[in-house]
Amino acid sequence: MAETDLNRIPALQPPDGTTSNFVDPPTLMPAVIITSIVVLTLMTVFVAARAFVKTFIIREQHIEDWLCYWAWAGVVTYTGILIYIEDYGFARHQWDVTAAMMQHIMYYINILYCVYSPTTLPAKLSVLFQIKRIFTTKEKNVVYWVVWGSILANAIFYTGLFFSYVFQCWPREAIWNPSVHGKCVSGVSSNLAAGILNLISDVEALLLPAWGIWHLNMPIKRKLSVFAVFGVGSIACVIGIVGIYFRVILLERPDFTWICTKAALLVISEMATVVIVGCFPSIPRFIRYVRGHSEGTKDKSYEAPDSQKYAKNNLNSMAKYMSPGLVTTASSEHLELHHYPSDCEPGRGMSPEGILKTTRVEQSVGKPQG
Repeated sequence: MAETDLNRIPALQPPDGTTSNFVDPPTLMPAVIITSIVVLTLMTVFVAARAFVKTFIIREQHIEDWLCYWAWAGVVTYTGILIYIEDYGFARHQWDVTAAMMQHIMYYINILYCVYSPTTLPAKLSVLFQIKRIFTTKEKNVVYWVVWGSILANAIFYTGLFFSYVFQCWPREAIWNPSVHGKCVSGVSSNLAAGILNLISDVEALLLPAWGIWHLNMPIKRKLSVFAVFGVGSIACVIGIVGIYFRVILLERPDFTWICTKAALLVISEMATVVIVGCFPSIPRFIRYVRGHSEGTKDKSYEAPDSQKYAKNNLNSMAKYMSPGLVTTASSEHLELHHYPSDCEPGRGMSPEGILKTTRVEQSVGKPQG
């Protein structure tokens, strides 16, 4: 009898003048399907381009690449779970969901929360390790320590967030079954904290390359064109701000399913954007490769003047992403660094590490115009 009652009782009392509709209620399902298709398609295209460059052109994978593939699989998993529960009833207003349906939804919502950290963490670390590879050298300068501090802070935060969702209630059944008494932490409050700290992490991942580029000795126009490669990260910041807005609304309004659906669509968009940001440095190399083949010409890597070439130990170099033809077979313990030509001379007065970083970053957007 109790089970029958749960199938007839709405999970939330409808507002005055509104009647619960369990048959054909208003739904956000079309928005869920469209957003999921667009987000997954764009993300997969960028990840495939990155994987192609690293596998068939550069033929070298680094930790940030494997983290990127891991994050891609996580976003696909997260979106699949989301579509399932949205179709089950999560895309409705909560008063159009039965109490029995709500228990099933809450069970999978917790799984969705638990998938969030193991997906977002590798996405963020992929970008940070890539920034470290591009903008730091063996010299342990300020940028080096800031990047490592960011990596450690993100690892601690998202690991703690994961366990806060796993043990949101004890016993765990109290998460989805209101008849079970247990000690619980507010999932909505945890989401708000996660959104704020996630936004801080997005802004930091945007400012770190800006800081590194700004300290390079190159014209302002070149700095701006290089930063454009990483500037797509600003999209994730905007999405994060809007996501915080919806999380705040969840604290004030009881219509959990309807509002949380909108927030979840922003979450998958933000996670996919972070993955795409990490793929952007590989895109110019992929485009040059495709253009070379479409024009029936041999694909040519960017050839810098002899005075700009350096040894192969520069595995941090952006040339490893887009211009493998630049490197030599010199020992990985030795660097041959030369001055720039006199007509541009971005390396004059710089340390060897400074010349290396300037050369490395310039190659991320193509051959400098002398």
